[in-house]
Amino acid sequence: MSLIRPVAAVGAAAAAVLILATGCGSSTDVAAEVGGVEYTVDDLNDYLATTDPGNEARAPREQAAVWLSEWVFFAAIELELAERGVVVSNAHEAQAVTDITQADPNFVPGAGGSDVAIHQRAVVLAALEWVEAEVPATPVSGPLRHLCSRHILVASQAEADAVLTFLDAGEDFGFLAVELSQDPGSGSLGGDLGCVVEGSFVEPFETAAFAAEPGEVVVAESQFGFHVIEVISSGPATAENHPQVDAERLAFMAEDAELAAVERAQIAVQDQRQQTLFELQETVLEQYAPLVRIDDRYGYWDPGQFRVVLEPVS
Repeated sequence: MSLIRPVAAVGAAAAAVLILATGCGSSTDVAAEVGGVEYTVDDLNDYLATTDPGNEARAPREQAAVWLSEWVFFAAIELELAERGVVVSNAHEAQAVTDITQADPNFVPGAGGSDVAIHQRAVVLAALEWVEAEVPATPVSGPLRHLCSRHILVASQAEADAVLTFLDAGEDFGFLAVELSQDPGSGSLGGDLGCVVEGSFVEPFETAAFAAEPGEVVVAESQFGFHVIEVISSGPATAENHPQVDAERLAFMAEDAELAAVERAQIAVQDQRQQTLFELQETVLEQYAPLVRIDDRYGYWDPGQFRVVLEPVS
């Protein structure tokens, strides 16, 4: 999980991490500042030298603008996390060393630029720890239901009514599905959709089907057309709910329902955590954009884009 960076000109490596430099260099010459936290020219030159050691100038304007945009963004993120009680700890730093070393066996702690990388990863860990506390995992409520059914897909309500009339007259459902259904997959199988866990079909289809009794035929409209649905059985995977299904198949359905419930609960939590990170970012973009100062030798701050640009903002 990573924070979303809305700026196009972003270094791929830097965009996945957070960093807060506190102006620990000997120079008081400030390259960037956000919310009272400073990033010195010495720090900037030292960082750029690790990415391009042969560059005597050390701080080419274009490269510096990109990096300072990243520094401002992630420094603001860390400032906001601090406001919310999140502190980057020694444990985060230690875990960061482990993570980076596992991902890159050539990584050498203490080498040029390694402190930056370690701190970046440590802040990521702190941010993820925060969001996990904000959005904890939720217990799974129970296995999902299964629906055993078949359907005939047609284009209009009038066609669906005609199918119902044929069925009332004693026509065979499977024969009508082969002849009339616009769903080629199930149509060729007499409309058979098998027994599937809830959430597999579009919402209008499932709402109508689960509300019906076994053996009942109902009509539901979706973005695909009109479904004439025959409900064979529905509910949790038990012999009482699905008497037509043998024991081996029922056991498979029950396991499938439990696994699907766990997976969907996990997806829901991950989605909510991603949304929480997005909301954190939106807060930072709004509240910290006016608090940024950039030395104009490296560019100009554009609060609307939340980044450093090379030409003065009009």
